[in-house]
Amino acid sequence: MAKRPGLPALRIRGRGRLWAALALVLAGPCPALAQGTVSVLPVQGLRFGVLASGIPAVVSPLDGSRRAVIELVGTGHVSLSFELPGRLQGGSGRGALPVRFGPGDGRVTFPGSPQVLVFDPSQPVSFTIPPGSGGATVHLGGSVVADSRQPPGAYDAAFTVNVVVASPAT
Repeated sequence: MAKRPGLPALRIRGRGRLWAALALVLAGPCPALAQGTVSVLPVQGLRFGVLASGIPAVVSPLDGSRRAVIELVGTGHVSLSFELPGRLQGGSGRGALPVRFGPGDGRVTFPGSPQVLVFDPSQPVSFTIPPGSGGATVHLGGSVVADSRQPPGAYDAAFTVNVVVASPAT
């Protein structure tokens, strides 16, 4: 019979393995109790559609088909900030279009609640997602103007959402 390598004190047999695994799980940190947890799910990008030269295109955060939508699932005190583009880039030498975000271009809604938080996406915003609410939905709009010499075509840009979930003690 071959001997098992390792220290005798570290060998666990039979039901001892189950108890050891349970002890490790219970002894580990439990971030759900220490702080809120929130998952960020991108749902829809901001879409300006076909732009006419010299005419501004404004997408309201209330426009269900063109606004950007981000779902926050979980609970806790949340601080959001956005790294927003200053321009939409066109491919194949089409140049760029300035894009603007301002007061009223951001909204946060909470499922089953009439509460709406209106904010400026160029500024950080903080709010609390209460336990049992399921989360929050962030809607973003913006505006862009194609000048009279702007070639037609697809223009796009990415933005980054920074989410910080604070501990209840802070």
